[in-house]
Amino acid sequence: MHIRFNTSNELIAAIGEEQLKDDEYWLIMLADKHLPQLSGIVTDLNSENIPFFGAVFPGLIYGKRMLYEGALVRKIQCLSPPCAVSLPVEPEQIEALLPSYNTVPESGATCLTFIDCLSTGIDDLLNQIYSRFNKRCSYFGAGAGNNDLTPEHSVFGNWGCSSNSAVIAIINNPSDCVARHGWERHSGPYVASRTTNNVVHELDWEDAEKAYRQALPAKLQTTPPEQFYKNVTPRFPFAVEYPGAEDVVRDPIFLCGNGDVMFLSDIPQGSLLYLVEGSPERLINAASNAVKDAMQVRSSSILVCDCLSRTVALDSQFPAELRAISDQVNNLQPDIIVEGVLALGEIASNGDRTTNFYNKTFGICSFHE
Repeated sequence: MHIRFNTSNELIAAIGEEQLKDDEYWLIMLADKHLPQLSGIVTDLNSENIPFFGAVFPGLIYGKRMLYEGALVRKIQCLSPPCAVSLPVEPEQIEALLPSYNTVPESGATCLTFIDCLSTGIDDLLNQIYSRFNKRCSYFGAGAGNNDLTPEHSVFGNWGCSSNSAVIAIINNPSDCVARHGWERHSGPYVASRTTNNVVHELDWEDAEKAYRQALPAKLQTTPPEQFYKNVTPRFPFAVEYPGAEDVVRDPIFLCGNGDVMFLSDIPQGSLLYLVEGSPERLINAASNAVKDAMQVRSSSILVCDCLSRTVALDSQFPAELRAISDQVNNLQPDIIVEGVLALGEIASNGDRTTNFYNKTFGICSFHE
């Protein structure tokens, strides 16, 4: 449910009326408008002994609407208490913090992960989580943060609030999780010949910025650096080739001024990249198809994550994507309301392979009855 509030007491009053079982927690997805209140919200929730965890997002999705205030909340039944993980993370920390492999059912669990999008080592964290639980879980989550992409606390729970961190919860609920993006290859491949985490130094052994500009249509090649994120990357991001699976879109967010290009997510050195482009029709159809694929079994509820940068790419057509998503859900199950977040990175997988931290992608988690 969506709760509008001005003070933390109003939020607490709205959720305090419902009783939680011993293994239930409140999942709170908070609009970034309330970042100045976050510390107080955490303190007040703890003072009322309310079990909770959550994250901050640039926007919330409810039905066919985008909301920029309040919180989406729901009761979540967890197999063990949600845990906070500082990033980058070492394997022994995962060993100590997460439930053991044998304590998770062979099927029917969902791993929910919210990650500060400005953290390093995100892909490594997801690989470690998958190595621990593999096909015993489906996987869903989102990159957390604020619309300005400034360093702030973005994940929180009974332990407090933090940045450069992730919160992980193993949910006692089966689900189908699907990600689709709708972007198509424009040119490439280009070899990511030298990278450091999310910074690409060289493409095809040339300065990454120079190679990026040369790959663009002629009229965009001279775009000033300060206009790149607004005028170029929404239309022409890159995607990493993953044989046997859909390309994974990677969002360039900054020209570093020294020939380097910074991406929102890590780019493996030696990987093959394609410049991709997408029309509004293809992007919207991809999101609608993801809903159809995820809801083949009757749902009890759904969560969605739609990338913030898709709102820029779709511009005036983004409301049409929200309508298409909601209409597809209502066609399949009229009793289900779309709830979710504008994300800064997306996670959605049924566990048949290692999870990825997607960009410019739509993800859906359909929880089963």
